Amino acid sequence: MASYITYLVLVIGTVATLALTLAAEWSANSAGMIVVLVGSLVYLAIKIEGTRTQLGELGRLRAAYDQLDQQSKLIIRTDLELHRTQEELDQRVTSLTALHQLGRRLQVNLRPEEVFRQVDQATVTSFGFANGLVGMCESLEAVRWCSLISVNPPAANALREHLVTSGLLNRILTGSGPLTLHTASVREPAERTLLELLQVSSAVVAGIKPHDGPAGCLLLGREGSAATPDAKSDEELVSILTRQLAVAVENSALYEKAWTAQQDLERKVRERTHELAQANAALIQLNKAKSDFVSAVSHELRTPMAAIKGYASLLGSGQFGKLAPPQHERIGKIEKHVDLLTQLINNLLDIARIESGGVTMERQPIPMHDLLTSIHDLVQPQLEAKRLRYVVDRDGVTELVGDHPHLQRVFINLLSNAIKYTPDEGTIRLGFTREGTSILASVSDTGCGISPEELPKLFQEFYRANDPVNQQIRGTGLGLALVKRIVEAHQGRIWVTSEKGKGSTFSVSLPAEQAGLPTV
Repeated sequence: MASYITYLVLVIGTVATLALTLAAEWSANSAGMIVVLVGSLVYLAIKIEGTRTQLGELGRLRAAYDQLDQQSKLIIRTDLELHRTQEELDQRVTSLTALHQLGRRLQVNLRPEEVFRQVDQATVTSFGFANGLVGMCESLEAVRWCSLISVNPPAANALREHLVTSGLLNRILTGSGPLTLHTASVREPAERTLLELLQVSSAVVAGIKPHDGPAGCLLLGREGSAATPDAKSDEELVSILTRQLAVAVENSALYEKAWTAQQDLERKVRERTHELAQANAALIQLNKAKSDFVSAVSHELRTPMAAIKGYASLLGSGQFGKLAPPQHERIGKIEKHVDLLTQLINNLLDIARIESGGVTMERQPIPMHDLLTSIHDLVQPQLEAKRLRYVVDRDGVTELVGDHPHLQRVFINLLSNAIKYTPDEGTIRLGFTREGTSILASVSDTGCGISPEELPKLFQEFYRANDPVNQQIRGTGLGLALVKRIVEAHQGRIWVTSEKGKGSTFSVSLPAEQAGLPTV
């Protein structure tokens, strides 16, 4: 604008000069000079207007250039910020990926030392740090390095001494979060010395504080500018890392306790198993000795009992003189009690023989009709004496497989017990049915029943239920024990279900083997 004004002044001055000249020489060249003057003025006016237009265009171009320059600078700054943000995001993703991989590795560590050793060079580099150390702290004044990342042993020893003597270790383990240190901002000599020993310009230190198990400390260093712009991000990552390590230490401590408890339990189980094995061996020997003793005693008692029975029968027959009624009655009681004692001796002898393997169970097909007929013939007098209803249901079963005399003894014993404990005009039911590869036999009655607490003891030798009705009925407590031995010798099983006051059901399961098998 200033150049334009200067140019206009020069034009006006030129016109003035020409005007003075024309005034002086008007007379000489009047017409020609006037034409020249007018042409010059028109030319000058046109040039002035063109120059003014060019100056305006030049100003607009300069303004547009300045605006483009500012926009270019803004675009460059935005691009730089986006690039820096992208780098930070990439670093963040890399760090989070490293945390995830570290978390997976920590799941399979069984000792705290192994947990701390999982922080390696790859993990530290992924977090954007250059070096670091991870240590296990048995107390607030002791640290043992478990992992050294780009730190040599002498420097690690110096760092350990410095952490303990300066109190930084106590501060790390009792602090609330990670501590960020920068060369330009640290004020405490202990912190500056720590950076010098790490040989870095910035560092993050944090404590690993599990609820159970040894604590630890983590030191990570980075080279570069003293003022790191993402210090908060570093602290967040380190906080996540220390929490992962603390949880892993807790899990390892729990696993170690569980493993130790399991080892103790296994050791105790082995000891108890050995003791039980020894006790079982001793019991087997004692049981064999008992069986041998019972067998011997029973066998020896049978001879004098037979003699007593024989002499009592002779006396009762009157061969040695006629007996008075009281004498005859007493001899009858002797014979009755001798029969009971003989039955007891026979049962004891049979149980001892079966337990010792001295009795062979024949595996022969037994026609059901023959078995039921022989059983009915033996229990018929007892049924009629109490006017009991006797029901048999074979359900299509035509034969059993086993030893006829012993199986007959099983069912006669069960039916005799049912008859004893069933009141007059009750019902006794004997049933057979096929279940897969077994024959299920059951003996049910409508008697007094058995209390639940006494059911598990019924098959014990010499056991009799503590019931007023039971006390009025004679018995040795060996019948069911003998039945159980015979059934088990046939590879079968026996059990009982009962309800007090509503009767009992004894069930026997026997293998339904095919006829013609060899005897054992």
